[in-house]
Amino acid sequence: MEASCIVDCKNTLGEGCVWDHRDGCVYWTDIAESRIYRLSGDGTVTVFPLPERAGFILPRKQPGFVVGLATRVAISDAGFKSFETISVIEEDLPQTRVNDAAVDPFGGVVFGTFDERDRKPVAALYRCSQEGKVSKLLSDVTISNGIAFSPSGDLMYFADTAEGTIRRFQIGTSGWGDLSEISPLAGLDIADGRPDGAVVDSEGAYWNARVWGGCLVRISQEGVVQERVQLPTKGPTCVTFGGRDRKTLFATTLRVMHTAEELRAAPFAGGLFSVQVKVPGPPQRLAAI
Repeated sequence: MEASCIVDCKNTLGEGCVWDHRDGCVYWTDIAESRIYRLSGDGTVTVFPLPERAGFILPRKQPGFVVGLATRVAISDAGFKSFETISVIEEDLPQTRVNDAAVDPFGGVVFGTFDERDRKPVAALYRCSQEGKVSKLLSDVTISNGIAFSPSGDLMYFADTAEGTIRRFQIGTSGWGDLSEISPLAGLDIADGRPDGAVVDSEGAYWNARVWGGCLVRISQEGVVQERVQLPTKGPTCVTFGGRDRKTLFATTLRVMHTAEELRAAPFAGGLFSVQVKVPGPPQRLAAI
């Protein structure tokens, strides 16, 4: 299968795509340019400038979004004009910024950080509870990515892009408890590239954007690649399910770390891509923060 570019937005660092069933739109961020994009059902693209870079956007049960700005997690209004800080993140580590995130089964937000200056394992994985309390889940992380939850809510997935393993953790089903790591889903060699953003479909398979590998892969619960989607660019970064039947898989891409020759060969790098898949995604969880 091959994905098609549906918005030729030429994002410097497209990331964080998410489907919002409240308005039937897909949202994503260009981290490097401090912008959020919205693609409406009629094809209209709206761009929202931000006060600082954003790693993720997640819809809330209440109006607005939880936004992972570079230095803080905040609640924004629907138009991304006002931002109420929930928590400042890693204030003592100026080399890190907020990166990937997902809404957990209880309405909290699990998110991670990224050492973008030195690429050293000084970043971490956190959870922001429904009450807005932030707690650390994992340390010794370089690039937090691949955060996703099983449809039943019993498993959490996580990958450090720099290390490459897609890890799995059991979590409580009646409320958030301590993480219990089980066997990994896959190693770095499961597919070309490295693990970036991810989402789990309604059958429990893990769709992973393989940055620098130019593909999206569907990995079964047994750790086998069942489907592969090729992109005409080497840098897919994040995936999300959307559309009325949730069978459209959207993917963001980037233009950084490309030579001029590579960009000439991949003119749609930095665009938003989509492909139709057979198995739908579960409904997008809404943050209760």
